[in-house]
Amino acid sequence: MITSWDIYWITRLDAIQGLCVAVVIVGVILLLLSPIYHTSIGCSTGRMKTFWMWVKIAVIATVFASLVGTLLPSSKEFAAIYLIPKIANNEQVQKIPDNALKLLNGNMEQWLSEMTTKKK
Repeated sequence: MITSWDIYWITRLDAIQGLCVAVVIVGVILLLLSPIYHTSIGCSTGRMKTFWMWVKIAVIATVFASLVGTLLPSSKEFAAIYLIPKIANNEQVQKIPDNALKLLNGNMEQWLSEMTTKKK
């Protein structure tokens, strides 16, 4: 049974994907600007350690956000993932084609008999 908490998180999937995209964009920009900053800070050992620590954090955050953003389904995709198997495996839904075929067959026989009686 799906709860209201599940529905809340399903609706938040698109926002989480958007946040991941924003983190990836910021991370790529920071990584592209890091050589410029690296040349401007000089060779101070303390500053270099701090610089490389922030570069590692930016790389890890960018890779993590890109993986999460790629692997996380949108709310529409999640609804399809969740609902299609339930609908496809439902016995009542599987009976619909049989019942529709019986109805169509019965109506077709009635229409044919009406058509043959009108021609005579």
